[in-house]
Amino acid sequence: MTGIRLPKQVIERIEERWWSRFKEKQRTSELIDERLERLRTHRNNIGRYRRLLNTELSDLERKFIERRLSEEKMAMQILVADIPPLAVERPPDDEIISRSGEAQP
Repeated sequence: MTGIRLPKQVIERIEERWWSRFKEKQRTSELIDERLERLRTHRNNIGRYRRLLNTELSDLERKFIERRLSEEKMAMQILVADIPPLAVERPPDDEIISRSGEAQP
């Protein structure tokens, strides 16, 4: 294998394809990390607002915090709805049937 000499343009195309796949996976990972961080932020804000509601507040403060709590919950629900599932549930084995009618392992 070490004796094979490829033209420069072939090597460059191979490297370009490899790097594009690597960068795509890296970008996907970054997007997931970003979304998880946003979820953590919303969760932390919701916890903070709930703790504040357990303190003595004026009516104006309480309404403001309740509104912010509602906004945080809505933002979190929108973000969760936009995230694709990380794992797909597999149907039970008895539901997986081949075209011949035999159960698949």
